[in-house]
Order: sequence, then structure tokens, then C-alpha cells
Amino acid sequence: MIDSIDLINKIPSLNTNYTSVESKQKTVAILGSSVSSELLEKYLKASSDITRHFIENGFNVVHGCGSHGIMGKVYDAAKEASIKDAKGKPLQNLAIVVEPLWGDENLHDCIPIGKANSEAERIVKFTKVADNFVIFPGSVTTLQEASTLIQNNRYPKLGEVKKVVLFGADFWEGLVLQYKKIFEMNLLKENPIGKLFHIANSKEEVLRIILRK
Repeated sequence: MIDSIDLINKIPSLNTNYTSVESKQKTVAILGSSVSSELLEKYLKASSDITRHFIENGFNVVHGCGSHGIMGKVYDAAKEASIKDAKGKPLQNLAIVVEPLWGDENLHDCIPIGKANSEAERIVKFTKVADNFVIFPGSVTTLQEASTLIQNNRYPKLGEVKKVVLFGADFWEGLVLQYKKIFEMNLLKENPIGKLFHIANSKEEVLRIILRK
């Protein structure tokens, strides 16, 4: 417990070195399940490949520091592919954690740039450091993250519309249908797909959306 308290106390509320316009444009938040499940196996390689591609092309990757499931793959890929400092610290592997810590976080092989008292606060902090989001399948927290980011694009502050990519059309089918229904009922003035969020099924589609390739 003392070790966890010491670790969390050393993490800033949010490191403003990562909140500049330039830094946000070159940062991708990758979110998804931090729990292992056989049904998520098909997404593991994609999450790792996408993370590596962004890191190798000069982007920072920020995540929630999970060590299992999709988040564990993202963490490992970012750690391995990142530029290292003189002490071997992966400089492009960034994390925003929730306090109190869950207990399985590895804060030594990443740069903890912020902390939050709730999942809702952490989503806000993700938006302060990243302009690009790739959201893989996950549980209720992942759904909360996706819905909040889509809502923020509907009512952007200071014109800050984020690129939000939902990976895995089969998993997100229900959410997409709900937004289509809202649009058909004239509760949205424009089709949300392609405007408020995007759907991708491959690394190539993700890169095309975020890198405009």
C-alpha cells in the first residue's frame, strides 16, 4: 500500500508538457478492454500492430496503464517500440491512471503524465493530451469513453473535434445502430458516422482515417 501511495503521489495531476497543440496532434489515445477474454483474441494483434505503427512514426501513445487484455498488448507494444532515454525509459509510452491504483499497473516502463479520481475525469484528461482516439472493444468503461468522446464531438469546445475511431464493426454494431436511429429521427442534423466517429476493421483503415492516407 505504501508503495502504491508513493507512486501515485509522484504523478502530476496532468503534465502540461503534453497539452500543447503540437503534442496533441502527435498523440493517439488507444483504449479498450483491460481484461483478458477469448472473445477478444482477434483484436490483440491489431491493437499491437496499430500501436507500433504510430510509435514508429513519431507519435506518442497514451493509455490507462492496464496490464491485461487489449490494454496490456498496447502497453507492451508502446514500451518495446518507443524511443528510450539514457535510463531505458520508453518516452512515447504515456499513461493516465485512476487513483487509487488498481494494483496491476506498471508505472516503471511508461511515462505517467496524469492521474484522475474517476473514469469520467480520466476521459477529460485524455482529451487534453490527444487529438486522436482508437477505441477497441471493452466493457462498460470503454462504452463510457466512446460515448463521451462522440458527445464531445457533437458539442466541441473551441472547435476541438477529435478523430474517434471505433475498431471492430461487429462489436460496435449496437452503438452504431443507435446513432443511426437518432439521425433518422432528426435528433441529429448530420449523419454521425464519418463526422462524429468512424468505424474501422483493419490497421489500414485506422491509419487512413487518422493519418488521412
